[in-house]
Amino acid sequence: MGRYRYHVFACTNKRDPEHPRGSCQLRNAEEILSLFREELKQANIPQPFRINKSGCLDACEEGPVFAVYPDGVYYRLKTREDVRQVVRQHLLNGVVVSDLQIPSPPESDNNG
Repeated sequence: MGRYRYHVFACTNKRDPEHPRGSCQLRNAEEILSLFREELKQANIPQPFRINKSGCLDACEEGPVFAVYPDGVYYRLKTREDVRQVVRQHLLNGVVVSDLQIPSPPESDNNG
């Protein structure tokens, strides 16, 4: 196991509101990130974990997007209940919340 049992990345990328793909920040990513942090504190997870803001996770149309590593699972989280499910099922019990999961972006050689 690495330094953290789970490392969560929260896309907070912001694009122009007119951009056809949209962006996570314009879909309340910061608010959902705050809810995620609250839920993590309340859950009292015994293993070390970390949550960080990230740039684009290349699933803009699905946002707000959160990625859970080392599992490589991507979620669309829109409500406190969505966040609660991921914390309680995935982070506490290792069970992927399939109804909130979105496909992982394809591997790419470019960084943009």
